Amino acid sequence: MSKYISAFILILSLIFINDTYAQVKWKPNTDWGHWILGHKADFSFLQKNKMTVTFGSGAPNFDEVSRSEFDKQMEEAKKINKLYHDSGYTVLRYLSTSLNGTSKSNKDKPSKDQIHYLKFYNEQWENFIDYIGAKPPEDPTTWIMVYPDGTFPYYRYAPYGQETDEGFEAWGVPVNPHYVRLMEGKIRAQAETGIDGSYIDWTHIAEGTSYDKYSHSGFIEYLNKFLPKNVSEKKYDMSDYSKIELPQNKEDKFWMEWITYRGYQVAEFHKHMRTTARKYNPDFMISGNVFGGFGFGPIAYLGAGNMELLAREGYDDFIYSEMQEYLDAAPHNNNGMKITNSPALKFLAAAAHGKPVIVYATEITPPIFPDATEKALSAMAQINIAEAVSNHCIFREKRETPPGATDIYNFLHLNRNYFTGADLYSNIAILASLNQYLADEQSFAFSTSRVLSDRGINHTFIVEDDLASSMLNNYELIILPYIPLLSSEKQDALIEFVKNGGQLIILGNTGIKNQYNIVNDKIPFLNVLELKAFPDIRLLKKVGKGNILYIPLTIPDHKFLTAVQGNKDATTFGSSMVNVFADVPEAYTRGKIHPDLLSKLTNIADETEKLLADHLTRLSSGLPFLEASAMMNEDKKTILLHLTNYNVTIDGKVTPVENINTQILIPSGKTVKRVLYSSDLQSMYKIDFEKSDYPKGDLIRITLPEVNIYGLARIELD
Repeated sequence: MSKYISAFILILSLIFINDTYAQVKWKPNTDWGHWILGHKADFSFLQKNKMTVTFGSGAPNFDEVSRSEFDKQMEEAKKINKLYHDSGYTVLRYLSTSLNGTSKSNKDKPSKDQIHYLKFYNEQWENFIDYIGAKPPEDPTTWIMVYPDGTFPYYRYAPYGQETDEGFEAWGVPVNPHYVRLMEGKIRAQAETGIDGSYIDWTHIAEGTSYDKYSHSGFIEYLNKFLPKNVSEKKYDMSDYSKIELPQNKEDKFWMEWITYRGYQVAEFHKHMRTTARKYNPDFMISGNVFGGFGFGPIAYLGAGNMELLAREGYDDFIYSEMQEYLDAAPHNNNGMKITNSPALKFLAAAAHGKPVIVYATEITPPIFPDATEKALSAMAQINIAEAVSNHCIFREKRETPPGATDIYNFLHLNRNYFTGADLYSNIAILASLNQYLADEQSFAFSTSRVLSDRGINHTFIVEDDLASSMLNNYELIILPYIPLLSSEKQDALIEFVKNGGQLIILGNTGIKNQYNIVNDKIPFLNVLELKAFPDIRLLKKVGKGNILYIPLTIPDHKFLTAVQGNKDATTFGSSMVNVFADVPEAYTRGKIHPDLLSKLTNIADETEKLLADHLTRLSSGLPFLEASAMMNEDKKTILLHLTNYNVTIDGKVTPVENINTQILIPSGKTVKRVLYSSDLQSMYKIDFEKSDYPKGDLIRITLPEVNIYGLARIELD
């Protein structure tokens, strides 16, 4: 008998071990090149479009179910998510930070006592103590972001073309401990369903809010941690933060620190949610949804979506970016204007440091596209996907996938092993810095990118964090497109880059202030240029093995602002700030850069070609509608050259580009085995190439016969 008992125990042990293994063996592939996101969690749809990532079944909201219903739905969600995992899909899920409510009608102004969690607090809290702890002394009406007068902002959602209903969303304060405890329970429940990650919606700070007691005390803690007393004395003539009054506009003391702190709140909230979720799923991924379609400073300025903080290691694992406001993810006119979002996408890729970036863009349906023929939808989907992939991003559609999308997804699938591990590759980088906008300064990274792209010059972005890494060694030329705030340490890093043989273009009085927006006592750029002040003439100086080129720039009274027509004044994330900053989507997506600024940025493009002696990856023909971007595989055995043709109109008409002359920079020590190409989303074929020798790596020149919407060249290396 004991023999059978032992055998039975052994069988149970094996079942337990196998079941445990089945639960822990799954680990999502987090490489961006593997990701193709299917919004519709239907197997036939996912398989048809070669999707690898989809939306699974998440935990129910505590305020919408009884405890028995919650437990039942949790078990069902686990089974569904396991089914997707067993089929090889990475599973994500939406999680809202909203405090939803219902007013009497959609015309009434909501009140705090109409939020649903108040009823939950009074009637159901005790049923979920194991997830959210004991009932706090302050009810959910006190958790809401508020204006200085105590009122709160809200949002009513409606599908395009439809009227809102009586529902509304308010937002919780990310430093309110009671609200955070609720969110800890929600993210724990999400992780327990077995999904691989959540994008957390509405993790922003509403414009004009954060005047609650927890944000006040949190701001004091922030200042004590990040603003040295001597700096505060110099800047504001005070250093006793305990007596501070919260600033309400940019003329008030501590305004820059205040709007920077708001972004810090959001980033730390994300980090905390990630840490909590990983107690229950060690591989759980987090992303916020705070990028409301700007790609430049205002989203960090007013919405607290500081992507440079959010994408740091230990914070967001991927970026989920809503770009539908102010950015057009597909052309909306037929007047010959190139509409490109590549500067915003390049910035997101740089801020994400190689992590996946999901672009949730303009809805390709009526009424946005009133003549939504299959031809138009297919073309619009292809240009969306091509633009995203070419700039190291993943596009998520918002409609049933048209044939054109299926075609390009199948092509990406055929080349997935080359995209996996690939990163943007160029010997030219533009420094983008949100800190400039937080100090109410101009900066022109996105407009500079537009000008270089129009010239056919391949380039990437870097962010300030990259200046403290070995990443600078990847570049021959770095462009500083007017960066007035730059610490001495970061200036020194760039000078060292030049001494080691790099080229540096400085536009305007870059580095004249430190990171705190105080005039630098010591300006390393001036010291190395042997100057007491920045000159009003062009200056080229050899420094070590490299060169620093200074191009003067004076900010005029008009600040290079771009007139905006036909857009609303605000987005759901806050004001557009077009009356404050010049580097706005209206300028860089549509090429409407102020003429005075455009001449300076064109000069940068001219000087780039001179400094590098044409030793760069570029298009020599096919402009202005064609853009090229390059990627290098991590094993340095493959270069991918993406070609995106923006000559696509809203009715689906595509004007192909023919006989495109291009050159590609080959890394030093590498030789080209062969070049393959495709522009019809079918199989790739060999292309002839010519080689030119350079000390820092060769160039090859190729002529590509045609590009429809998307073309891909694969350069195989030895």
